[in-house]
Amino acid sequence: MKLDRELSARVIQLAIPVVISQLSQTLVGMVDTMMVGRLGVVPLAATGLAGLAVWMVMGAVGHLSTGTQILASRRTGQADHTAAGRALASALQAGLPLGALLTVALFWLYPLYYGLILGGPEDPLYEPSLHYTLWRISGLVPYVVVSALRGFFNGIGDTRQHMRVAIAINLLNIPLNWVFIYGHLGAPALGAPGAGLASMLATVGGMVVFLTLAYRAGLRRRWDFHWSQVLRRPVGGLESPLHVLRLALPASAQAFFVLAGFTLFIAMMRHVGTVEVAATNVVFTILSFSFMPGFGIGIAASTLIGQLLGAGQPQAAMRAGWEAQKLGMLLMSALGLVFLLVPDPLARLFTQDAGVITAVRWPLRLLGCFQALDALGMTTAGCLEGAGLTAFVMRVDVGLNWLVFLPLSAVIVFGLGGGMLEAFAALAVYLSAYALILQWAYRRGEWAKQVV
Repeated sequence: MKLDRELSARVIQLAIPVVISQLSQTLVGMVDTMMVGRLGVVPLAATGLAGLAVWMVMGAVGHLSTGTQILASRRTGQADHTAAGRALASALQAGLPLGALLTVALFWLYPLYYGLILGGPEDPLYEPSLHYTLWRISGLVPYVVVSALRGFFNGIGDTRQHMRVAIAINLLNIPLNWVFIYGHLGAPALGAPGAGLASMLATVGGMVVFLTLAYRAGLRRRWDFHWSQVLRRPVGGLESPLHVLRLALPASAQAFFVLAGFTLFIAMMRHVGTVEVAATNVVFTILSFSFMPGFGIGIAASTLIGQLLGAGQPQAAMRAGWEAQKLGMLLMSALGLVFLLVPDPLARLFTQDAGVITAVRWPLRLLGCFQALDALGMTTAGCLEGAGLTAFVMRVDVGLNWLVFLPLSAVIVFGLGGGMLEAFAALAVYLSAYALILQWAYRRGEWAKQVV
């Protein structure tokens, strides 16, 4: 697999800060899991179930960054910095009221949701899951601000800004977890919900850091961005709030429905047993670490392709995409090898329960064999989204998740009486099909003609 050194260097230059950002962001959930895991199997299982329920919404809202990044990268390629600044203002005009309305609605909806999937408050997972979720969702509006700024700075090619914010969030989250999970410094020992409170406070702190960095980066001077724009009547045209939402909505719907699918998958594991729910949380947490190279390189490819298409260089955009895909596959294959060779030590980072460690072992090894295909899917998705094909990527992902992965998992668990390993085989089928379909679309090359 021969690499183009010049293009690879450009991809890596953009990707490294994103990978570090993703590492820091992933570590929030990973640290929550590790620190709550010391309390036992039930809190560990509750954190896993709640974490997916939270990201089902926050992940969807966070894709406001996708629309912002697509527009900012295109306008940067066209050397129209003022238009890039207007895209950021429009993202905030669209996202802030949406985040506030969702926060109010979700405080009413989440108790109904957990009552439905867990059968009611008598389930031992109900209370810790619900309270962790409500604390996390309280930080939705600050998260909107972080997401809009992330999309803008990634789009203009300054991926280091969000990296700094993500690191700051982790530096806040770890000591706050220590305080609120275990009850130090006079705080109550909240257990799993304390991790949710700590993560919410860390997100607020991250927003403050990002606003400070944005001011120092010269938003007003370089991109003619004024915070008063957010309060004015929205502009029309290609940088309007409506257009930002149109570009972001498919990616948001993708995140929501895919994570909803994974939440239902964990609910199926509840049918198998509490140990399996906890083990699934551990597997997903470890996998979230392996996603980082693919995610970071996908974001880098999205930025490069957007800028090159904006500059009228479709062939260069195609070559950049190929390099991103090769890099992603090489890096994630290396992590897959680690999953194959040392699954038990990885599991022990999160729990000392022998049953959970045993349950993690073979599903993690199985998914280690599919890391190259998973990388191909993630990086190809970034390429297509950078060109503006967010709706196509969403249809493929959601369709496979709900029409292949979930039905196949349900047949295995409820129809055939299969366990956790067999259910994870359905996940491997889904990841493989996703990668191959997106690669087919990329090779056709129609994405290079997309106008945004």
